[in-house]
Parts: sequence; structure tokens; C-alpha cells
Amino acid sequence: MSSFWETPRRTAFRKWMFQIHFYAGLIAGLLWTVVGITGSAIVFVPELRRLEVPGWTRVEPTARPLPLETLIQRFQKERPTDRMHSIYFDFKADWGLNIRTVATNGDRIHSFVDQYRGTLLGSVDYNHSGLQWIYDLHSDLQFQTKGLTANAWFAFGLMLASSTGLLLWWRGRRYWKLGLEYRTKASWKRQVWDMHNLGGFLFYLPLLLLSLSGAYYAYEPAFTKVAARLTGGPAEIPPPKATQQGASRRSLDEIQAAGLAVIPDSAPSMIIFPAKKGDAFTLRLRRPSDPHRIGLNWVYIDPSTAKVLRVDRFDQQPRGVQIIRLLTPLHYGTIGGYATRILWVITGLMPGLFFVTALLMWWNRTLSKKWRRARRRIPAFAAEPTAVAR
Repeated sequence: MSSFWETPRRTAFRKWMFQIHFYAGLIAGLLWTVVGITGSAIVFVPELRRLEVPGWTRVEPTARPLPLETLIQRFQKERPTDRMHSIYFDFKADWGLNIRTVATNGDRIHSFVDQYRGTLLGSVDYNHSGLQWIYDLHSDLQFQTKGLTANAWFAFGLMLASSTGLLLWWRGRRYWKLGLEYRTKASWKRQVWDMHNLGGFLFYLPLLLLSLSGAYYAYEPAFTKVAARLTGGPAEIPPPKATQQGASRRSLDEIQAAGLAVIPDSAPSMIIFPAKKGDAFTLRLRRPSDPHRIGLNWVYIDPSTAKVLRVDRFDQQPRGVQIIRLLTPLHYGTIGGYATRILWVITGLMPGLFFVTALLMWWNRTLSKKWRRARRRIPAFAAEPTAVAR
């Protein structure tokens, strides 16, 4: 490896890295392009979901919102057969309440409610939403579990291609700074090469993080075990169970107040309803110091007593739990605010840029030469008119 450090182009190791890099990109480049573009599209999915239903998301604030229990009772009269899943709070007074339910056929329903007047503004079935189609294409290639697994392996492939690309970028100890140049006055062929070369270096770490965090969704248990092994502690803590099963629940206002009381500097972002008997209510809360748009703190509330069963403050969780809980906000770019989200949008477009520039370089270096040689081999008589038989 000492010669690679000084003169990498003369080593067999670099030649092997080039073969891996080239064929990985050739095989998977188109899929990386599709997943990257769709990923860029859904970075701003909360805002896009509201744009998808114009007129349903804006409300005119009054003195104070109606009690949560009143809002839910009125909503359930409008959609009596739906199973409650969660309530999503936005942090703007003029944005309507987002209530998420599951229809009897299993479809996911997002409804928007005026929290000041208690009126249902509208509902959308996300199983038949154009935005959800893009989301599913990015997540599992429209093939559900099998697609999710395949997508994870393509993500590992992107990590391999990016890492071999970084090794190819290295020019040696004396000349590595040349890899940071982009020659704006050079020929288009040279600019294509610079774009591929410099872009791969600059976006190596973002692509690595996106690929790794994306693969997590297909292998959550494995990632959890690795995080636990690396940190020497737990990486997952199961939620507590309710103390009384089957008892009638307390009002949502009592449940929310109980959660806010234990983390007083927080604001509610979600209330997740029990999925089955014995489950607790889960409140997701955002604190000012949280590195996530909707917070990383959970409070579990007993439905029948409104007593706090457990408080999971992010800053007090074991390191392994913190790592696992950060993977989703890391993948969606919601750590760091709008700057990170914009960076993630650009990063998602990079695989497509690298694929196109790689094809152009392949054409310039190899395919165009083969094409010209093939044209020269065409027999001269092929272009002459065929003689008429007598």
C-alpha cells in the first residue's frame, strides 16, 4: 500500500478498484438514479403532503383550540369505522390538525381538522396518493418486503461504489490537491470528468450516510444488534404495557397533560394511540435542544389512569438507543433544519449525475473508438448500388 500512497496509478490494487467501481455503477446506476431522485422528492414530504390537499390545511386561529377529546369525538362521528392511529401536531397556529387513521380495508387515511371549530376539512387516502407512490418507489421499489430487501443491497452496493471511487480519486501524496480542481475553461469532456471526480469526493460522506441509514429499514434487528455490540449497552427498549387491559380510557387532554408535565419544556408533536389492548398511549415531544424537526422524546401513558409509565428523554437514553433513533432523522435530513434538508435534496441527485457522467466518459474513452473502428470495417461495396442481373 506504500506505492498506492505515493503513485496509486501504477498499482494493481487501483486497477481492481476501478473494475469494481465501473461494473457496480454499470449494473446498478440506473436504479441508484431512480432511488436518489425519488429520495430528493420526499425530503420535503411534510410540506408536499399539505400542498397535495390545498385548502384543507390552513385554518383561521381563534383564542384557543377546542379540547382534544371534543375534536376526536366530532371526528369519529364523521369517520366512525376508522381505527385511530395518531394525531400529528404542527407547530404553526394556522395549520390544521392532522389525524391519521386506518380504514376498514387497511388503507392509511390522513384527515385535516380545524382545531378551533372542530370541523373536518377533508381526508385523503394515502394508499392511492401520487406522493405516496413516489415514497413507496423510493422505499421498496413498489415490491414491498422483497423490494425493501433488494433496495438495502443496492444501498450497500452504492457504499462500495462510493468507497472505491474515493480510492480512485486519490492521486498520490504529492498530487492529491489536483482532485479538488474543476476546470471551467476546459473541454466538455474534461469538465464531465472533473464533475464526476470532484462530485464523488465532495458527496462521499453524505452518500455513505444515506446508503447506510437507508439499508437500516430492511435489517432493523441486525442494525440494533450491531449498535448494542458497539456501545456495550441496549440499543432498543420495548415500550411498557398498560396496567389495566380493557378498561375505559381517560380523556386525550388528560393524557397529553400528563406527558407534558414530565417534560415541561417540550411541545407535543404526536399522540400515538394504542395499537391493541394492553398497549400504552405514546406521546412524542419536541424540546428546543432536539436535533429533529418533531423531537426525539417519548412519554408512555396508561390509557385508563393517565399515569406516566415511562419517560424516554433522548439525552438520557443509552448510546445505542440514541444511534438507532437518529437513523431515521438522519436519512430524511431532518437533523439540522432546512440546511441539511437542502443538502440531502442535492445529494439525492448525485447518483444520477454520476451515472450520466460515467456513461459519457465510457463513451469518450471506449465506446466511441469501437464505434469508429466498426464503421471503418464496413466493406466499401456495401455503399455501392447493387448491380442489376441480366
